[in-house]
Amino acid sequence: MTSNHQLQAIMFADVSGSSALYKRVGNVEAKHLIDETITRMKALTEANGGVVVKTIGDEVMARFEAPEAACCAAIAIQQACSQPGGNGLAIRIGMDYGATLLEDGDVFGDTVNDAACVSHIARATQTVITQAVVDELPPCYRQACQEFDRIPLKGERERSLIYRLQWESPTQSHSATRVMALEEINQIAHQLTLIHEDRERRLSPAEMPFIIGRDRLRVDLFITTNLASRDHCRIEFRRGKFVLIDHSTNGTYVSNAGRPEIYLRREEVPLQGEGSIGIGKATDKPDAEVIHFRLH
Repeated sequence: MTSNHQLQAIMFADVSGSSALYKRVGNVEAKHLIDETITRMKALTEANGGVVVKTIGDEVMARFEAPEAACCAAIAIQQACSQPGGNGLAIRIGMDYGATLLEDGDVFGDTVNDAACVSHIARATQTVITQAVVDELPPCYRQACQEFDRIPLKGERERSLIYRLQWESPTQSHSATRVMALEEINQIAHQLTLIHEDRERRLSPAEMPFIIGRDRLRVDLFITTNLASRDHCRIEFRRGKFVLIDHSTNGTYVSNAGRPEIYLRREEVPLQGEGSIGIGKATDKPDAEVIHFRLH
């Protein structure tokens, strides 16, 4: 077993909507189209100085010595897959740069985890990159980076700024979709009030994520019911919305006046208006642990 520590740019690039593709065109044709796209992505990765670490289903994982080379590869992949005459499959890409452990051809570390995290945030045709990547880019590439969101990367409470790497021509770019930076968000009166038992808390976007659960040491709102998981659910602020995300075993219920109650289990929903959150039990059930919310 051979291993060494290196600074690397890690890229995950995968085919968006592959499950729907199998249903739409059938197994044989879908596999052919995906295999064709994977081959193209691997070739463009290597042409731009990258090393293909492995393919995972419809995803390519690659590493580069420099973030600039990784961005070159990502732009080449997006442009190639969007060309007229291509097979029409859209790609989503995420990347991070930092310390990694290379071992027997594979790569490990927080940088890998964070690259995977932002790749899941990217939507079809998008390339999402971290601040660590942007910091290493020359000015010509930085100009193509738009602030996209602030998110908590895995294992972190603080939100990190992420960017979208523009690859389209100026007439194709979607600059109107840029998500507000945190400084802009704080200038707008987004507020969330939570009421639990006799305590009322008014929260701003800067205080997100807000964790609800039964682990007194880790949560922001401690829940005593044994239906609650240790990290039951959390609220994040994304793209101008407070979003409730369930991580629990028993699920979370969200109700708004005049609307059917929503049951979440390992799912998420934007909070709207005024309503109630039930921890592990519907909000109208006896002895339900209920948190009331109100948006301002």
